[in-house]
Amino acid sequence: MASRVRATGNNFILASLLATLSYLPFQLVAQFTLIICVLLFVVDPFPTSRLVSVAGVAVVLAITKARQHFLILEANQEELQQQQQSVNATHDDKSD
Repeated sequence: MASRVRATGNNFILASLLATLSYLPFQLVAQFTLIICVLLFVVDPFPTSRLVSVAGVAVVLAITKARQHFLILEANQEELQQQQQSVNATHDDKSD
């Protein structure tokens, strides 16, 4: 009988770590990822792992910039909506 591979794989520690990270705030996960990438870059002498570390840092940086851009856009939209509501309220008060 062939051995069955579970859907979660054989590495339950990695699966539980990833599940835990999904519930943590983004900034904490990003910092944790950067620390792992730096450790991998310094400790592991193989060029491939160093490329993976640099790629990991680049991905975290890109996600962080995209998140900041999204938060700024969201704040600008909320501010514009508040301004429109105050202008409409002022206009309604003058027409009465």
